[in-house]
Amino acid sequence: MITFKINKNHIYFLLLLFIISSCVPKKKLLYLKEQKRNKIQDEYTNIRPEKTIQPFDNIYIKVSSIDEKTANIFGNQGRMASSTDINLISYTVNQSGYINFPFVGEIYVKGLTLQEAQQKIEAEVSEYLTNISITVKFVNNTVAVLGEVERPGEYPFYRDQITIFQALSYAGGFNDYGNKQKVILIREARNKINYHYIDLTDKNIVSSEFYYIIPNDVIVVKPINAKFRNLSLVNLPIFLTTITTVITIYLLFYRQN
Repeated sequence: MITFKINKNHIYFLLLLFIISSCVPKKKLLYLKEQKRNKIQDEYTNIRPEKTIQPFDNIYIKVSSIDEKTANIFGNQGRMASSTDINLISYTVNQSGYINFPFVGEIYVKGLTLQEAQQKIEAEVSEYLTNISITVKFVNNTVAVLGEVERPGEYPFYRDQITIFQALSYAGGFNDYGNKQKVILIREARNKINYHYIDLTDKNIVSSEFYYIIPNDVIVVKPINAKFRNLSLVNLPIFLTTITTVITIYLLFYRQN
């Protein structure tokens, strides 16, 4: 019979292996890690993608006029005291891409930028009202940030676009288990849901098409492997008790033989 001697050094070795396996590599903790000396680049170019109006978007349309009667008709649009007011005076684009605007009826705005929509609405309204100016903005812009961040949730923003770093900052940034190399961006385009995998430790992210967030994007931060290892530490006392019991039984058996 082949026998093995187990002593306390073996136990220490097993514990050391367990601790080392729980360590997190430095490269997974850094944003925009440094590049090799001969490849350092500190200037990048990124053309911001401009969001176009899509079905179910909410757009705020303000009508301004030097004519007092016209101004009174749309006067309430100048006062946006709360998000409730914004919802009441915004226009939802229907599934076919139209909004229903007073005095004009349906106006097709799907696929237009805000500037293009402004020009089109102004031209349509000008047939009924003179001396007007139109302002068009997106409202109810939100981004959802989920996974290994400090405060997961859905966050509103009031600019047409924000960066992925700004979106993550709304959620308090990564928590201790957030994997900066494995971030998922979920984006809907042309009625299709696309998953994009992003490495935020790569400086080239600033020139990526996913650097800028558009309304209704979803960001999911995946956990590092160390999270699952650390969760197993909860069961460490049971693990040690089991090992001790096995060793004790083995030693008793070994001495008897």
